[in-house]
Amino acid sequence: MKRFLYTLGQLTWGLPQTLAGFFVFLLNIRCAHYVRRGAVVTEWRLSSGLSLGLFVFVGAELNDRQKPCIFAHEYGHTIQSLILGSLYLFAVGLPSVIWAGLPCFVRLRSERGIPYSRLYCESWADRLGNAEQRKSSQEV
Repeated sequence: MKRFLYTLGQLTWGLPQTLAGFFVFLLNIRCAHYVRRGAVVTEWRLSSGLSLGLFVFVGAELNDRQKPCIFAHEYGHTIQSLILGSLYLFAVGLPSVIWAGLPCFVRLRSERGIPYSRLYCESWADRLGNAEQRKSSQEV
């Protein structure tokens, strides 16, 4: 029932980001895909992660210790999508992409030792994703 509600929420309340995620999914159709906790996960060629509605993208080159952490973080973003609806793209997506990809912020984090999770939406995604990861491990 939870997965049904998760999917329904992403296809209605989170529709704008789910449509964007579907487009990115189609661009990466030749990559490996699987479903985890209701999200469609794609292991793409980039080393970074991305979350758009129902779709989560993680680096195919990540090792087995890194993938669960990256997935948990990106899954946290999918929960943000359910909370914020179409505001997600502006309140989380845009700040996250800027924080992750703009060279001035990459340099700032590197030079000053600022953790990636310092940005509000990234620490929030970590908390949400880790809480969900703990819940799912307790259910097994």
